[in-house]
Amino acid sequence: MRIRKLRLRVSRLRGMLVAAVAVVAILVVQALIAVTAVVVADRGAEAAARDTYSYVGDLMTERVATALDSASDVVRGTVSELDRRGVPATADLIGALADRLDREPGVGSIFIGWPSGEVLAVATADAGYTVYEITPIDGDPGRARVVRSELGPDHAITAIDAEDGAYDLDTRPWYDAAVDGAGLTWTDPYISVRTGELVVSPVQALSGDGGVTLVVGADLDPDSLGALLDDIPIGEDAGAFILTGDRRVIAAPAGSRDLVRDVLSETGEVPLAGEIGLPSTAPTPGGDGGDVFATRDTVVTLERSLDPATGLDWILHLETDARDLAPGLASFRTATFTIAAVSLALVAVASIFAWQMWRPVRTMRHRASTDALTGLANRYEFPRRLRGIVASARTQGDTVMVVALDLDDFKRLNDAEGHDAGDVVLAAVGDAMLASLRTRDVAARLGGDEFAAVLRLAERGSPVEVARRLRDDVEIAIHGSLRAAGVVGVTAGFATTAECGYDPDALVSAADEALVTGKRAHKGRTYAFGHVAGTTGQIPVVRVDDAAGGEDGRTPAGSLPGDRR
Repeated sequence: MRIRKLRLRVSRLRGMLVAAVAVVAILVVQALIAVTAVVVADRGAEAAARDTYSYVGDLMTERVATALDSASDVVRGTVSELDRRGVPATADLIGALADRLDREPGVGSIFIGWPSGEVLAVATADAGYTVYEITPIDGDPGRARVVRSELGPDHAITAIDAEDGAYDLDTRPWYDAAVDGAGLTWTDPYISVRTGELVVSPVQALSGDGGVTLVVGADLDPDSLGALLDDIPIGEDAGAFILTGDRRVIAAPAGSRDLVRDVLSETGEVPLAGEIGLPSTAPTPGGDGGDVFATRDTVVTLERSLDPATGLDWILHLETDARDLAPGLASFRTATFTIAAVSLALVAVASIFAWQMWRPVRTMRHRASTDALTGLANRYEFPRRLRGIVASARTQGDTVMVVALDLDDFKRLNDAEGHDAGDVVLAAVGDAMLASLRTRDVAARLGGDEFAAVLRLAERGSPVEVARRLRDDVEIAIHGSLRAAGVVGVTAGFATTAECGYDPDALVSAADEALVTGKRAHKGRTYAFGHVAGTTGQIPVVRVDDAAGGEDGRTPAGSLPGDRR
């Protein structure tokens, strides 16, 4: 009657569990659909970003290239003019340089340096030009006199002043780059003595028979270049930067220029991209034509190398909010993320419900397969576990051993000390078997004082040693559980697949036959199937634990060598 009620209860719980799993499955499918939609939206947004960025990248690259060409043309034209006509008088030279600045508004200054250390520079100003004439001071190395003149639009001098200061042409980056280079060369970014700003310069040396005659260079106008980087047709928060190949900042938009100046004032060096909040390493390649994309939070980044024809390893860095690239897709992605989050929350709730339903089923299954007193598998669970171990061992070619154990004189203990004492002994047996076996082995209580174990031998030693050690461990645990338990002994019988093959029933029968037949001969020992006196068709062998003989120098038939009481 109890078994019938138990089966009915398990059946009802199983039905509830199936229903809960079905609900979870439906919600999981819904969540997967939502997540798929999010993925599709992300891919659509990324594709839109790349398309937009490809256009913007083309536009910005063309603008930067135009600015570079302007500065390069100024330097080449000035060198060519000086080479053909020679260096005119200072006033005429200043006028010629100012005229060139008028024709190239993107160029901030033109300068000429002579090996003698003299420098002449003409720079654009708010209302005309500023002229710098630098002359080394004789006898005072590293210092020079700087005469600063203000010219009006008509090149007339409106103001003039002079001061002495530290200046050495041989240490200026633009002069060194021109002397060491061949033809027109672009400098790395450096700090301008005139403005204190970051500048890059195209420079070219004019050489004669005696070596370098003079060096001509030009600065890109920082304000004009910054305005070019500010004018990006992809949203108000978009920004463009020009970086060197080693990710040093050449130019930045207005919103980041103060940060660049702060780094300059603190370190006195050209800032790295990471020092002004840009990625310190290049994004992962992901586009065509050298474009690389990356996403940080909601910021989408594009980096593109300049045209290799320029001979520069500069990088155009663009970044903007993804919502400015594809507003519709961004809204759709937000909606799908919300749906996915709700779906996942429902899945979590349903999973908790299913878990609550599963716990009693799992508890009942555990109780149905476990002996409550010893914690070992019961007689119903044992065959299932045995079949699994044998099948796995057969596939891998391992040897399996079944050990049957029986407690000797256990009834005598129960009669003398009561069932509570017997329960203590049984629990000790369960603990000893669990401690002696590995997790992939199985130990079971088959009923009363009958126990069994299934072990995969592998490299654990000979079957005799393994079985004997298990029997000894169990007996020691029994004797240590109660003082009165000293009357209880343990007899074991075992069989292996080497003798019986991989038939689970045959293994159990053989181990049981070894136990029963051996126990008739002598209790408290370990017996192997096929080596027990009286077993049909088998030959009895000598005891192992008395290699020199038994108590009287003889070896009792039916026990195994090495067996201990």
